[in-house]
Amino acid sequence: MKPKAKAVLDELVSRLSAESTCKFVRDRLFSDGFDIPCRRWSALNQLCVSLSGTLDARGIRQWNAVGRRVRKGASAFSILIPILVAKDTREKRCEREEPKETAPGENRAEAPEEKSLVGFKTMSVFRVEDTEGDALGYEAAMRSFEVKSLPLIEVASSLGVEVHTGLVTPGCSAIYSRKKKEIILGTDNPQTFLHELSHAVDAALPERNEDYAFGEVVAELSSCFLGSLYGVPVDFDSTKAYIANYAGRGHVAFRIAQALTRVQSIYTFIEAASSKGEVAAIASPATVNRQESLQF
Repeated sequence: MKPKAKAVLDELVSRLSAESTCKFVRDRLFSDGFDIPCRRWSALNQLCVSLSGTLDARGIRQWNAVGRRVRKGASAFSILIPILVAKDTREKRCEREEPKETAPGENRAEAPEEKSLVGFKTMSVFRVEDTEGDALGYEAAMRSFEVKSLPLIEVASSLGVEVHTGLVTPGCSAIYSRKKKEIILGTDNPQTFLHELSHAVDAALPERNEDYAFGEVVAELSSCFLGSLYGVPVDFDSTKAYIANYAGRGHVAFRIAQALTRVQSIYTFIEAASSKGEVAAIASPATVNRQESLQF
């Protein structure tokens, strides 16, 4: 490892290992501010959506309301809709009961009508991939982002990993699939991309640790290091909070110490690719606070 890179890594380890109060800084997602009805559905119905291979499903009227049509021949899938009926309360049965008087100027709020669940019915819904028409708000946001502008994007290309924008599972910012060799970005945050890229490089290297939590620590520490080294805005507090989430009973510093060797291997791979001319020149090493660059 080059002296300058080693110095950056040493400073990063010292900073992340120090005691401090940290919190996650949630990425700004392409889908923020746009209504996706199925994300308010029950966990069971959201599972049906996921198993159907989409992250946005709606009924025909819902699609028509946003200027889209279901393609001819498209297959629907079903979700469950609860059937609720009003309960028969004593007040409703006592039809002869006189209404209570209300003082002048007093607005007596009516109690919400109680309802009971009597069963379920099915409703046919369609995937966004099976519709056509007006562009959805989040689609426009995704199309406006230039994937080729991402730092170290050439490394992903050299690995045969496709990078594109898309909807991601609620609670996630991006996804790397080893099986499909693709990175799906739900945000324009470059550090998030570096995290997923680190997963891709880690998967390409021998002797990969299959422990999921360890892999997340490696990817997040690597993304913070690469960002610090190459002038990409990073958020150290968010990185530490992320690592702490996977530290288990051990201290963050212990997990970092475990992951350091693997992080250096990822960097060595990228540096070797750079020396072969597979990675374009990028910004000179610098350290920037990612949190300052985000707008919420």
